[in-house]
Amino acid sequence: MTGNNLESTFRTGLLFIVMFLMLIATLYFFFSVQDVIDTWFEHEYSPIFSAIFSFIVIVVCIYLTRFFIISRR
Repeated sequence: MTGNNLESTFRTGLLFIVMFLMLIATLYFFFSVQDVIDTWFEHEYSPIFSAIFSFIVIVVCIYLTRFFIISRR
């Protein structure tokens, strides 16, 4: 392996590790917000706020997908 190829492999591996850690943190954050919604809002309104939060997460994911993946083609 040349030095440039080794550096590229290292950066790719580091990127995968960081992305995996970000995925875990995002899932933990998502479920923590669900617990906060259940705690702060009345029982009969918590599904509404959970649905709103989930919808916002979906919209942000679609926007980021369009911005970072589709726009680079």
